[in-house]
Amino acid sequence: MPDYEPIDYRLRCHSKRTDLPPDVLRDICEAYETIQRLTKERDEARREICHDTNGISPTMVAEDRGWDCFKENA
Repeated sequence: MPDYEPIDYRLRCHSKRTDLPPDVLRDICEAYETIQRLTKERDEARREICHDTNGISPTMVAEDRGWDCFKENA
């Protein structure tokens, strides 16, 4: 597996390994779930910022900050 894959993807792949002790697999799964939860919370906060713009286009705010507030699977 290449090192340039996102960390959440790498953790998910490692969680399927059978050669690791159960406590290590549990920690990997917990880290993966934490990353997923934090990413979801971050995306929700970004969408709130994008929509609370005092008359500025939400799309312009997102583009200015380099965010994709309106992606399909957000």
